[in-house]
Amino acid sequence: MIEKVVSDRLTPSSMNLFGLLSIGFIMGLTGAMAPGPLLTLVINESAKRGGIAGPMITLGHGVLEAALLFLIVLGLGNLLNNSTLLAAIALGGGIVLIYMGWATIKGLKNYNISVTGSATSGGLHPVVSGIIISISNPYWFIWWVTIGMGYVMFAKESGIPGIIAFFIGHISSDLVWYSFVSYSVHLGGRYLNQKVLKGVLFSCSLFMILFGFYFIVRSYTFFK
Repeated sequence: MIEKVVSDRLTPSSMNLFGLLSIGFIMGLTGAMAPGPLLTLVINESAKRGGIAGPMITLGHGVLEAALLFLIVLGLGNLLNNSTLLAAIALGGGIVLIYMGWATIKGLKNYNISVTGSATSGGLHPVVSGIIISISNPYWFIWWVTIGMGYVMFAKESGIPGIIAFFIGHISSDLVWYSFVSYSVHLGGRYLNQKVLKGVLFSCSLFMILFGFYFIVRSYTFFK
């Protein structure tokens, strides 16, 4: 009898928050590990800037996700989920992805992938790049205003702590995976043949371009 009372008192709050954190982490990891624009950006920037690029890009990505999550919690999720907006994002995002993929391939000829601990590079700051590549990826937005919104509403039943737990789990998966990739590329830049890393960048950039064309074509289907 005493054990049942203790168990009932321990279950609701703490276990729910841990469960939401775990759900956020698992769901985020399945998306982070899939090939996509953000992964391509991490590989590209890590080859130039070193292992810190991954966490910095994740920071930019997380800032944007936190902003969108805030809008969903305020109840604007349904307003964002309309065919015209989704079509515009798919079209605009597809164009940006094609440009970024083409720019990376074009720069590979004079690309130096010798990474040192103090390596720096021109161009956008990785945090800014993380924001731009995220908002340029239509699937990121579509996921949040459809599947993601469902999980947020579920987490909302546990109040603000539940939403925070879900978000921490979600962004932690991005941080863990992209940090792993980033530091792997950093070490690879020291010990692997540069042609191999350039080949990886070329393949990822080509994938990004194809991804962009797919989104442009896909944008027309939202009006049907």
